[in-house]
Amino acid sequence: MPAKQQPNLLFNEYVKNVGGRKGRGIVDAIGDGATDEHIEKKTNYKMTEIRSLLNRLQNAGVVEYSRVKNMQNGWFTYTWRVNKTRATANYMVQLRRRHGELLRQREMLDGTQAYRCRRGCAKVSFEEAMETSFRCPKCEGKMRSVNASLERRELEKQIGAIDTILKK
Repeated sequence: MPAKQQPNLLFNEYVKNVGGRKGRGIVDAIGDGATDEHIEKKTNYKMTEIRSLLNRLQNAGVVEYSRVKNMQNGWFTYTWRVNKTRATANYMVQLRRRHGELLRQREMLDGTQAYRCRRGCAKVSFEEAMETSFRCPKCEGKMRSVNASLERRELEKQIGAIDTILKK
C-alpha cells in the first residue's frame, strides 16, 4: 500500500470511531475550512448535532477551530479545519494503549481460571469470584467461567490486527 494512502486509511478509521457516519460527513463538509453554518448547509444536519459532533471531533484532535469576533454584534464566528496529522497521531497512541491492554489481558489468562458476569459488567479471577459467592461485584448477577482458549484466540486476533497497523 502506498505510504500516502496509509495515513488516510488510519485517519478515516479514527474519524469513524470518534464520530461515526455523521462525523465523517462533517469532516468531508469542512474541506479546507468551514463555519458551522456552512457545514449545516452542506450536510443538512441539525445545528445542535453538528456542534455536538464538532466538539467530539475537536476533543479527539480531528478538527480544530479559529474564532473571530464580530465587533458590531459581539458574536464569535468559528471556522473549523481538519487536522489529519494530529488525528492520526492520536489514533496511533490509542492503538498502542489498546495493544498494551490486550497483552495484559492475554497474560492474565495464563494459568488462571477467570469468571465473567453474564451481563459483561466484570471479569474476575477464581479467588475473587469465590469471595463473592460467584456473584458479580457490580450488579450481583451470576458469574460464569470463561473459556480461556476461545478468549485467547479472540485476543490473538485483536493483537494481530493492531500489530499489523502499528508496523505500517
